[in-house]
Amino acid sequence: MPSSPRLPLLSAGIDEAGRGCVIGPLVMAIVAAEEKDRRWFAEHNVRDSKLVPPKQRDDLAKAIQERCWHIILSAEATEIDEALYDPGRSLNELEMEMAMSLLRHFQHTFPERQAHILTDAMSSNAGDIERRMNAGSRLNPLHRILATHHADRENRTVAAASLIAKAERERRIECLKQELGCDFGCGYSHDEQTRAFLKTCPRDASYVRWSWKTALELRVES
Repeated sequence: MPSSPRLPLLSAGIDEAGRGCVIGPLVMAIVAAEEKDRRWFAEHNVRDSKLVPPKQRDDLAKAIQERCWHIILSAEATEIDEALYDPGRSLNELEMEMAMSLLRHFQHTFPERQAHILTDAMSSNAGDIERRMNAGSRLNPLHRILATHHADRENRTVAAASLIAKAERERRIECLKQELGCDFGCGYSHDEQTRAFLKTCPRDASYVRWSWKTALELRVES
């Protein structure tokens, strides 16, 4: 009986958006791409979402979602606060949990595909992240799991995940602004609109990361 043809190598990338903001969710995504998709990424200059204008970012994210397998996860501000208030956890640990969930989704979906899986390291020790990702994976010999810093700048599949995560976070932020009936800016603490909003918003607002030092300091000032 002739052997079945080997399926094309998959490239998978994991990245986040909203790690450093004080308002809104942390969003993470994984994207799986074949070589034809990676050629498309190059042709359309898919790159780190921070380098892409909003309209182009959203258009690229939509196109990537239509052509590539992907999963999106999010952690709300209250979940982030829980992780930071817990002495045994941290923001890095929460990101690791989310990345592992995305990895397992991928491995469950593609158990028989040879794949290179790359995540943008969420701590200063990329080697430790890589070891933990491998230890917590399904130990599939077909899957090579790596973690590096600035992967969204150096790998187009990770950049594709970055674009999807950023577009989803910005969509959620716009929905929150419409729900609240006000523009609180970008949600990062360097933004004067965001800082002004934090001084007056409800103290039990579930969309604010009250574990952030910035949020507490601004409330004290007000």
